[in-house]
Amino acid sequence: MSNNEQAPAAEQPELTVGQLLKQERERRKLTLEHVAKQLNLKADVLHCLEADQPDKTILPTFMRGYLRAYARFLKIPEQQLLSRFEQTHQVKSAPVKAMKTFSNRQAKQQTETRFMWLTYVILAILLASFAVWLWQGARDFNTTTSSAETTLSNPIATEASALPQTSTVLSVEQASDSARLINPEVVEAEPDLTATEQPVLVEEAEQLAEVAAVAENPTESFGDSSNSGLDRLKMTFSDNCWIDVLDGDGERIAYGTKQSGYVMELNAKGPFTITLGNPSVVAIDINQKPFDMSGFPGGRVAKFTLAGQDE
Repeated sequence: MSNNEQAPAAEQPELTVGQLLKQERERRKLTLEHVAKQLNLKADVLHCLEADQPDKTILPTFMRGYLRAYARFLKIPEQQLLSRFEQTHQVKSAPVKAMKTFSNRQAKQQTETRFMWLTYVILAILLASFAVWLWQGARDFNTTTSSAETTLSNPIATEASALPQTSTVLSVEQASDSARLINPEVVEAEPDLTATEQPVLVEEAEQLAEVAAVAENPTESFGDSSNSGLDRLKMTFSDNCWIDVLDGDGERIAYGTKQSGYVMELNAKGPFTITLGNPSVVAIDINQKPFDMSGFPGGRVAKFTLAGQDE
């Protein structure tokens, strides 16, 4: 009888994965809801695993993960359950991908570092070139301004260079005066000037006097002052000032640095567009009427438009 009883027991079918899970859970007297809460899973997913009917909407990879977590929670050998699960449901394990070596990452980082430094070098070269360009432009501007100031500050030298014969005659005359003071005998031996030479010396002396007068009170005039259809702009400078004046047609009629005591009279068509480097040292008359310059502070560039007689 014992042999006959053992034979049916040996012929009992092997439990499935779901049955093993359910049997162990019930042996531990746990509910699906309790296990699902502990594993942060839905109770429906655990129910599908115990029924050996995995949810087809869930990828096999996730189902294997759920099964492994369930088996670990119930302390069942997980590898055996996974093997049975894959055989029963024809699921293949995902192939293990070869890990990339850390040396490839280092080589990539080195390449990126080289490109980064190359970018920094190019950027530095561009910034240096831009700085050199600005410095050269500022130097050229200062050179032009200095030459203009030198020309305006030496009007006597300019006029004297245009009259070389007069300077020569004056030097001879001064030498003669010195000879008279030092040696009176030279005066007696000096021949008298003829009647033809005396008017020439007088005329040249008058020309030099006119040049000195211009140097003392320099005045610049532009345009026809007798044309009543033109606007008359007069600018008097009490100190050095840089100016830029455009007429009504947009043409530049005055530009550069004017010295202290300089008077400029412009006869042109208004309105005038005026730019002053130091407006506090300039007095302006438009059509013989003074223009109020109190609204422009000194030491700052001022740019404004001055209307003409037709405005």
